[in-house]
Amino acid sequence: MKVIIAAAGTAGHINPGIAIANKIKQEEKNSEIIFLGTTRGLENDLVPKAGYELKTIDAYGLSKEISISNIKKILKTIKGVGEAKKIIKEFRPDIVIGAGGYICGAATIAANKYHIPVVLHESNAFPGKAVKMLAKKADKILISFKDAEKRIKNANKIVYTGTPTKIAKKEYSINKRNEIIKNMRIIRNKTNCADFWRKSRGTKN
Repeated sequence: MKVIIAAAGTAGHINPGIAIANKIKQEEKNSEIIFLGTTRGLENDLVPKAGYELKTIDAYGLSKEISISNIKKILKTIKGVGEAKKIIKEFRPDIVIGAGGYICGAATIAANKYHIPVVLHESNAFPGKAVKMLAKKADKILISFKDAEKRIKNANKIVYTGTPTKIAKKEYSINKRNEIIKNMRIIRNKTNCADFWRKSRGTKN
């Protein structure tokens, strides 16, 4: 399977995207996965460190404000859609996954152009503008919080999945947990804490 994951800006968008990529690789080892991002966000650090190729385009969050700066961003974002189309045409993915953020707009529009299925993931209980605007254009929307469902209109299909994480869940026995806590020295005696605060205030009682 060939997959493009669009994730840009903050770790809150990028890390779930990487977790999704890792899961796909775990299930289908021969899958080809590339990331779509910008040159400005944390994706430039996090994606290569995770072992995935990153391709960048121009994309910006847009506002209703009429200004020279905003007009320039609109023109660059339109150019970014063309860049995304070129990447999709060359890579020929089976699916495009948007992990949130403004990069999803260009990725979704480009994928729709070539009739590539689109899945969006929303990590927040209050969905961002990108997911709200693109809901109708996505084949499925995955949500981390059930409350998000009522805040997304015109969606084709919403699936409650939770937030993908790069960290595997581990179960420890009570004895093992106590040993870890002891080794980390995070147990604090209540009396010692009280003494600390009294000393920091310069009081005896």
